[in-house]
Amino acid sequence: MAEKAPSSGPSPYNKDELNPPDFLNEAFFLGVLQKVEKDRDLKIAKFEMIPGTKAGDHFASIMFKAIISYTSRGKEVNSRSLVVKTMPVEEGVKKEMFTEMPIFDREIEMYTKVLPEMVRLMESIGDFEELAPRMLYYSTDPLIIIFEDISKFGYEMHQGFLDFDNAIKIVKKLAKFHALSFYINDNKYAHKFDFTKYKGIMITENTIDKMQILADGLVAMKEEVETWPGFEKIAGKIDEVRLTFLRKLLSVYHPNPEPGFNVLCHADFHIKNMMFIKNGEDIDKIFLLDFQMCFWGSQAVDLIYVLYAIGNAATRARKGEVVSIYHKTFNEYLERLGCLRKGPSLLELNIDIMKHGQLEILLGLCFLPFFSLDFTKVDMDQVMDPTPEMMAQMQRMIYKNPDVVDILKEVLPSLLYKGLLD
Repeated sequence: MAEKAPSSGPSPYNKDELNPPDFLNEAFFLGVLQKVEKDRDLKIAKFEMIPGTKAGDHFASIMFKAIISYTSRGKEVNSRSLVVKTMPVEEGVKKEMFTEMPIFDREIEMYTKVLPEMVRLMESIGDFEELAPRMLYYSTDPLIIIFEDISKFGYEMHQGFLDFDNAIKIVKKLAKFHALSFYINDNKYAHKFDFTKYKGIMITENTIDKMQILADGLVAMKEEVETWPGFEKIAGKIDEVRLTFLRKLLSVYHPNPEPGFNVLCHADFHIKNMMFIKNGEDIDKIFLLDFQMCFWGSQAVDLIYVLYAIGNAATRARKGEVVSIYHKTFNEYLERLGCLRKGPSLLELNIDIMKHGQLEILLGLCFLPFFSLDFTKVDMDQVMDPTPEMMAQMQRMIYKNPDVVDILKEVLPSLLYKGLLD
């Protein structure tokens, strides 16, 4: 039975995760566990389904946790927790948008082909760091992916953005992930991989119209910004940017032309798509999550995410160090792998980040304010499927939030001086 939301106030869970689809029943999980445990005689003693995450922790799919007690080969397993990810089933913007994106097919490929090859390579050079949670089961009809619940091992999500030292730990893991894909591609015939088939998913000719809601939000931003002394010029430029930046973003989701440098981008590399084991406020271990948007493209894409969707303002102020540490780690790992092709120089990498600067508008002006919200105080039903009136009201609320105002007063001048608002 699904866990019930409180009777008043915003629900701590997404509405579409309160009641799982009918096919996620005890009989289904009996078959899953019999395959996982390789035991046809396995018997379930207790079965419960609850929402998988808190409101605002993820957006594309719907997620649940199956809490199961069972007996296998005479051994009793008490309260094993499985994380279940499937496609939205309720009609609305969420289902409409993501049914047109091949996000489940992409993630299944990552977990069945790409990540296992990366792990094999890492272990071949004595590196046993884990990249992602273990996938236990998948189905393409219906689309379902089931993972081991890593929260049972002490992994947790982090609320808010990270300071420089903790953000750098993620940067180094990202550099390793990128270097592995770069090496595999450089040896594509030995590894039988064609990363170039992984095209951009988030913003394409097919999805750009549905992303218009992001651009429309800049109207409310402009109305707020033009009331700030000294920001009149920037307010005028926001209106111009709103009309053009989405189409300019299309090029960000294409690879650099050969002989340019490309890697497998995570492409949804924000703080809610990873879990951590922490020692107080310090990160000890990192698991990357949600490989649904991965595509073959510029390293700049994920690095820009680090600055706007992982690190705090102090981290953004040290952008040069962030990029330099990433570059050093990336090249050192390529050497460790024995890669014959050299990666980009630090100058080439910085130039590539500038060339992909349109992504800074999406992340800095559209996503960063959104990630700054306290989702325990927000009705996520209105966020995910709002009426035009509700959307306008919510946008005005977001851009009047003091924390968002502080962020925009930092980010907007930076975008202006880079020429990204022209």
